[in-house]
Amino acid sequence: MGRVWAIAINTFREAVRDKVLYGVLSFAVLVLFFSLALAELSLNQQRRVVLDIGIASISFFSVVIAIFLGSSLLYKEIERKTLYVILPKPIRRWEFLAGKYVGIVVTALVFIAIMGAIQLWVTAVQADAPAVQLVGLPVAALALLAFALWRAKDRTAVLLPWSLAFLAGAAAVLSGTDVAVAPLLGALSLIFGEVIVVSAVALLFSSFSTPFLTGAFTLGVWVVGRNADLLAAMRDRALGPALAGFLRGLARVVPNLHLFVPGRHALDQHAATPSGLYDYVGTTMAYGLGYALLLFVIASLIFRRRDFL
Repeated sequence: MGRVWAIAINTFREAVRDKVLYGVLSFAVLVLFFSLALAELSLNQQRRVVLDIGIASISFFSVVIAIFLGSSLLYKEIERKTLYVILPKPIRRWEFLAGKYVGIVVTALVFIAIMGAIQLWVTAVQADAPAVQLVGLPVAALALLAFALWRAKDRTAVLLPWSLAFLAGAAAVLSGTDVAVAPLLGALSLIFGEVIVVSAVALLFSSFSTPFLTGAFTLGVWVVGRNADLLAAMRDRALGPALAGFLRGLARVVPNLHLFVPGRHALDQHAATPSGLYDYVGTTMAYGLGYALLLFVIASLIFRRRDFL
C-alpha cells in the first residue's frame, strides 16, 4: 500500500497544480454566488433556487473534474515518458493504476468539500444566519489555510484536511438556522459516490484510449447512466422493439448514476424516517464502490497487457 499511496500523493500534487482545475473551481464558485441573485428574482422560492442550483452545479462540475483528470493524468505519464521510468521499478502495474485512481478521487473529494462548504455558507446567508458567523467562517477558514500553508512542508497535503474542516464549519453555521443540514450532507456524499464511479469509468477507457476518446466515452456513459431508469422503462411502441430492447440492455450494463441524484425532496423524505437517509446513502455508496471496483479490475487487466515498448 505504500507504493500505491506514493503514486496517489504525486497524482494529487500534479492535479492540484493544473490551472484548468482552478478555472473550473472559480466558475463553479461564481455559479453558487449567482444563485443568490437568481433567488431574489423568484417568487417565494428563494431557498429552493439556492439549494437546487447549488447542488446541481456541484454535481455537474465534480463530474467534469473527474472526466478531465481521469482522461488526462494517465496519458500524461505516457506522453512525458515518466511511465517508462516507473514501471521497471518494483511496482506492479495495478498498483500504479490504483495510485492514479486514488489521487484522482482525493482531488475530487477536495473539490466537493470546498464547493459543499461554499454552498452551505451561501444557504446560511439566504437563511439569515447570524452575521458574526457568516463573516467569521470565511475569515477563519482563510486564516487557517494561510497558517497551514506557511507551516507545512508539503503544502498540497494541507488541502484535504482543510477542505473537510471548512465543510464542517459551514455545516455548523447552517445548523443554527431552520435548514436541515443532513439531507445536504447526504447529497454531497452521493455526489462523491458518483465521482468515484465516473473516475473508474474514465480510468478504464484511459487504460487503452486517447484523452479525447476517453472523455467522449466517459461523458456518454455518464449521460446514459443518469438516464438509466428512463431507458429501462422505454416501451416498444415508442421506439420499436429492437431499439427499445437495445436501450433497456444498455441501461442494465452501464452504472445507474440516477441513484446518486435522487433529488432534494427525496432526500428530505428519507431524512424524515429514522435512519432512512443513512440507509439510502450507505446502500448507494456501497453500490458505487462495488461498481468502481469491478471497473478497476477490468482496467488493471487491460493495462497489464498493454505494451509500452
